[in-house]
Amino acid sequence: MKKRFWIPILIIIIIVVGIILIIQNKDNQINKKQEMIKIGAILPLSGDLANFGSDFVKGMNLFSENHTQLKIIIEDDKGEAKESLNALKKLKDIDGATIFYGPFGPTLSETIYASQSELEKINLTFVAMSMCAEQFRTYENMLCNYPAPYYQLKESYKYPKSIDKESFYIILPNDAFGQEIFQMTSKIADELKLQLLGDSKVNIKDVDFYTTVDKAISKNPDFIMVATINPQTNFKIIKELKEKNYQGMIISGGDFEENLIKEFQDTLEGVYLTGQAKMEFDSNFLDLYAKKYGTGAPNLYQAYGYLWSQILYDLAQTKKHFTTDDIVNYVNAHTNSLAIKGIKYNSNKELEFPMKVLLVKNGQTQEVFVSK
Repeated sequence: MKKRFWIPILIIIIIVVGIILIIQNKDNQINKKQEMIKIGAILPLSGDLANFGSDFVKGMNLFSENHTQLKIIIEDDKGEAKESLNALKKLKDIDGATIFYGPFGPTLSETIYASQSELEKINLTFVAMSMCAEQFRTYENMLCNYPAPYYQLKESYKYPKSIDKESFYIILPNDAFGQEIFQMTSKIADELKLQLLGDSKVNIKDVDFYTTVDKAISKNPDFIMVATINPQTNFKIIKELKEKNYQGMIISGGDFEENLIKEFQDTLEGVYLTGQAKMEFDSNFLDLYAKKYGTGAPNLYQAYGYLWSQILYDLAQTKKHFTTDDIVNYVNAHTNSLAIKGIKYNSNKELEFPMKVLLVKNGQTQEVFVSK
């Protein structure tokens, strides 16, 4: 009799426990789905580099607004080392971010990396908005995301070689960067079998460069590379080369914005511009960009904001913590399915993609060469 009495009660208990477990499991699944993925961004939103930072944010916002589980927390470092450190402290200690986008450039990246404890180098992961300077090869938890200067130079120098322009003269800044460029250029000349006829180092604050220009022209090179990294100084040198009626090719390196090309149209007419990334954008990204911002193609920095939000978000969905090796493997496995196609990392964790050479003609740029 007692046995029969307890059987229904036992069944009820089992049913109730089962219902509770089902509810708890559903709650866990809901909580897991609602758990936000945080990305901390350290970018220059004010100061001299603000236009780059605002373009990054534009691309990041385009991605995040279509992914409600993602929270991007942006801190303005004004392009200054002290502010970069303050931004990092706030993002990791207050916001709890462990994945970071930024900072901008190799100098600020080095500052951020050096400030970390050994434990932070294990628990934090950075994608710096920087070309792949040499020091990135030693960084344990920080990747660069733009081709190294050596790679850019080598790919660009393939163009004059392809049209039988083999002798050249180079004009450089009189500083450590200029010395680094000279060493790289000498190595590239040997590799590509080009003839480096000489070099001149200049100070960007000089009023004129006629002595330098006369020396360069006297060597009768097939082309002259103007590579001071300061656009205004480059323009002065190029103008003086033309005033001296130099008939060879003039090549200048760096990122040239459309407004600068229009402003210095007469000076840059017929000049070849190198160090430009060949961008092939994914159609889905272009459609989203057009719907949000209207006509006109995105620039590199806007595309990068979207691209790196996409990469970090996708990885964070599958791994609570991931390393730079995980990022490299992910990028190389999806090289043709990301917002920018064709990017890849080499064995030194340096990003590579095709580089192009542009010719300025009638105030506009024409693509004349793309490296493979």
